[in-house]
Amino acid sequence: MLATLGQRDFGLLWFGGLISYTGNWATIAALPFFVFERTGSAFASGAVLTSMFAPLLFSSVAGVFVDRWDRKRTLAASNLVSAGAALSMLLAGSGGFLWVVYAAVFAISSAGLFAFSAENALLPGLVGRDRLMAANSLNSLNDNLARVAGPAIGGGLVAYAGLAGVVVFDALSFLIAAGLISLIRSDTRPGRGREGAGVAETQSPLLVVWRECLAGLRLVTGRRVISILFFVVAVAMLADSILSALLAPFVGDVLNAESSVFGLILTLRGVGGIAGGVVAGYASGWMRPERMLGWSLALIGLIMLVYVNVPLLPLVLAPAAAMGVVAVCWLASQQTILQTNVEDDYLGRAFGAFATANALTLLLGTLSAGALAALAGIVPLLNSSAILYPGAGLLALFLLTPGKGRKTAD
Repeated sequence: MLATLGQRDFGLLWFGGLISYTGNWATIAALPFFVFERTGSAFASGAVLTSMFAPLLFSSVAGVFVDRWDRKRTLAASNLVSAGAALSMLLAGSGGFLWVVYAAVFAISSAGLFAFSAENALLPGLVGRDRLMAANSLNSLNDNLARVAGPAIGGGLVAYAGLAGVVVFDALSFLIAAGLISLIRSDTRPGRGREGAGVAETQSPLLVVWRECLAGLRLVTGRRVISILFFVVAVAMLADSILSALLAPFVGDVLNAESSVFGLILTLRGVGGIAGGVVAGYASGWMRPERMLGWSLALIGLIMLVYVNVPLLPLVLAPAAAMGVVAVCWLASQQTILQTNVEDDYLGRAFGAFATANALTLLLGTLSAGALAALAGIVPLLNSSAILYPGAGLLALFLLTPGKGRKTAD
């Protein structure tokens, strides 16, 4: 793993991501409380998260442009746009224009669509395919470092400097990330063999986008390993959305615990995720990503069965950290499988379609879980979620064939 992090261009990308994610998590933690204090409305506070997740449904469109533009420049530009959007929230703090918050969050999330696809698409070119698993594990590590540090920083800044302090911190994090990414020396342009590249100039821009979206969808539906991966992850994300929707009610109604316990569980999952980044990176030296994906999902289900059905606080906290470890192995392996089975010309669209599919599954799962919990009960529904995880894992183990001659490296 250290050898991978030591590669100059990947190191710039990694540290840029760590800084910008930390700023983003600080804002995510601070904004709902700021809006709730201003309005006293839970709906208005929840609308912040709605503004954040809504753009995810358009990830496929962002992927088209990622496959047409220089990916380093796309990443840097998305961070600059996010910095400007973050600074616009100063208007909400000074003038009470809360609509600015929703618009800014929507803009930051929309720019993030391009960043997500661009980062994952350029990774193979930065580290080489033999180090992809280690690189994805390191990226998951910095996500979780930011998830643990960001909310703490955001809470402190809100207490001492108000919303303005958080906003300036977030904007600076995006600007620093853009600066680091701009120093990458590798050729980060997509391949020149993209379908339709030679005729794009003679066609309507909307028609070009539509054609290239369809080309990406044909790749997803026409290539067996990608279709299976999408189905496996859809089942796993359905399980995860049920868990996410019902975790807070489980803590309050089943454990009879306070909200601080809910926060502790989330923190422990983040801490586990930090350890998981290290575990996944070193495991990549001897386990192929297809196998890691299957076994990780199976383990998540088994861990979840323990803490759902033995509702004792110590037996909930320890598995929460363990789930964080295994979840990183799941996420890093699925990224690697996609990157190693899709040509460079299509990587942006593949990750765009992947993000859109995940967003739709999360939306379906969270809405369904809220409605069904009142009928079936929290514990039975969480048990169904726990069964879905190993079901997805078994599909991965039996249906996903390891790529020929592919081996990961430290």
